Amino acid sequence: MSTKRILRLGAGSAHEGDDLDAARTVAEEGNCDYIAFDCSSEKAISFAFQRRLNGLPAYDDKLELKLRAVVPGCRRNGTTILANAGALDPEGAGRLAADVCRDMGFSGVRIAYVSGADVSDLVRQRNPIVRETGKPVSDLGNDMIGALAYGGTEAILEALRGGADIVLTQRAGDSEQFVAPMIHEFGWRADDWDKIGSGLGIGHLLECGAQLTGGFFADPGVKDVEGLHRLGFPIAEVDPDGGAVITKVPGTGGLIDERTTKEQLMYEIGDPRRYIHAPGVVDFTTTTIRQVGPDRVRVEGTTGHPRTDTARVAIAVREGWIGMGRVIYGGPGCYRKARMAEAIVTRQLVERFKARREDLRFDYIGYNALFDWGVDPESLREIELRVTGRFMTRDEARKVQMLVSQLPVSGPAGAAWGRPIDQGGVEEVVTFYSTLLPHADIKYRVNRIVS
Repeated sequence: MSTKRILRLGAGSAHEGDDLDAARTVAEEGNCDYIAFDCSSEKAISFAFQRRLNGLPAYDDKLELKLRAVVPGCRRNGTTILANAGALDPEGAGRLAADVCRDMGFSGVRIAYVSGADVSDLVRQRNPIVRETGKPVSDLGNDMIGALAYGGTEAILEALRGGADIVLTQRAGDSEQFVAPMIHEFGWRADDWDKIGSGLGIGHLLECGAQLTGGFFADPGVKDVEGLHRLGFPIAEVDPDGGAVITKVPGTGGLIDERTTKEQLMYEIGDPRRYIHAPGVVDFTTTTIRQVGPDRVRVEGTTGHPRTDTARVAIAVREGWIGMGRVIYGGPGCYRKARMAEAIVTRQLVERFKARREDLRFDYIGYNALFDWGVDPESLREIELRVTGRFMTRDEARKVQMLVSQLPVSGPAGAAWGRPIDQGGVEEVVTFYSTLLPHADIKYRVNRIVS
């Protein structure tokens, strides 16, 4: 534990493919004690499972790019890097980090990687209930390809106490990567629920990066944001009581005000009285947010409740393949032509390839893909027909793109025949379900490497 009175925590990413330039700016100019990368969305974990099945590295496939962007600034400024980038191969992530540091001329960098979140075997043995179906995991059969637990704050703390410069976890909760440094630096007790709730609340604000600084907020003419092309990532100046001022590097784009902060606070939390994380439960009903300067917002008063007895576990399940094809029609009558194209492809898929009509979907982009906007279809002068279908095999899914790509020759007039990249493709469907396991049954381990 240090005697630090103000702790500066910077956001490095909101997802696996986020803005490296913004992260580099935080590392070089943010004067941060820590920078944390959230790179383990459910989509990213899905891709990690697919990479492992195909014999490829199963950690964050953009980890090297992240490290090369921020390691120089972090080493110069004494900033510790945290990233939930280990996915299904934390050891591989740790070794990659060591290789990158050595290649960039930084020797002696202390790297810790946390393993133990892969609970696939334990879930199969325990056969718990899947929350979304109410049935045991065994009902998923061989379609279940793995399970990954959310958590690991205690392991991050162990790594920090051991002097780690870089800490790589598997699916540490997004906010846990921010609360762990607070616990470490301020000496908070693990059962000081108000402090833990405050720290997790600050982490929740930071973990979506530019969503706090004007991204996913901007609405031209309604909520104007300048400099969206160079948005700055947020930085929290945290005090030992759990309050914080949210800010960003001066001169970067975007803005931080009460509106951006309140919108991000409400993002994905469900019940604001019980936002559940592995280390504790956040209560946002006590939170206060006020502007204290340009791009400076004070957040305080957040409280917390004791953690639940169990941790969330994400279960990856194979559910077939999606095939997609796209075609654009232009000019008067374009909607009628697209409807004719839909009828053609439907009959071909059903009659030739025995597809089920209920497994097919047809969207008219700009007309009804999100909602039925009530537009007169005869007033349209261009429309894109998107055809999607779910199938059990890749070969079946490919039929969608193949048939749609034939329409400019064998369908109605007026189609735009785009390049193959415009015409769709196939994608394996890995769906996530969830279950719960007791915290004590998940055995995290801290492993260390020096570059």
